[in-house]
Amino acid sequence: MDIHIIVKLKSSYEAWHKLFVDDADNRSKICDESKTLVGKANDATALVTLFDVDMPAMGAMMEDPDFQKLIEDYVIEHIPFTITPLAPPE
Repeated sequence: MDIHIIVKLKSSYEAWHKLFVDDADNRSKICDESKTLVGKANDATALVTLFDVDMPAMGAMMEDPDFQKLIEDYVIEHIPFTITPLAPPE
């Protein structure tokens, strides 16, 4: 499954982005990290798109107390959406 996440930030985007980049090894356990997209929407919002996500593994990671502690100074909330590719027009 492909997931798009709106990340509401407590910190600056730059501080959060460094944390995000540094967590790539952990993230690679739940998705195809080579396809991951990340960007800044504005000063208080980041956008993340993950592909081929193992949903149970992602849920476990997001609920893990160590992950919660890691992000507590950076993230207000994650707002996830599923993505379904559109078929090409006929």
